Amino acid sequence: MMIVPFTAEELDRVSLVEQSVGGAGWTRAQFEKELSIPFSRFFVLQKDRNILGYGGYWKVADEAQMTNIAILPDERRQGKGEFLLNYLIHDACKAGCRTMTLEVRSQNAGALALYRKAGFIQQTVRRQAYSQPTDDAVLMQKQLIS
Repeated sequence: MMIVPFTAEELDRVSLVEQSVGGAGWTRAQFEKELSIPFSRFFVLQKDRNILGYGGYWKVADEAQMTNIAILPDERRQGKGEFLLNYLIHDACKAGCRTMTLEVRSQNAGALALYRKAGFIQQTVRRQAYSQPTDDAVLMQKQLIS
């Protein structure tokens, strides 16, 4: 497995990963726009040129705001999400970020466990922030060592 920067070449394949995770996810056009934003940092997890997942964050001043992380359903619970998350944390540290923030659906127990294991701490909850289905957003933060 390896992690490489997300480029226009991967747009269709990353869009397929996003569709496979369900919910009201990002569209191909939204991913395409991310490629043109200077503070957007997105990566793909791949094996033998097959994309297994992707993740990204926005670097704003000395903060990394995680926007997405997704692993194909058949590739989950094998350490790939943790591998990708640790890469994003490491990249944010190298980029000079002092904190990383994220939000996650309150019903996403697997993601919450992953983030807690990586040292993220719950800051607050936004009630009914998500739709399709309606769910609360848990806002989390991690202090980074750069």
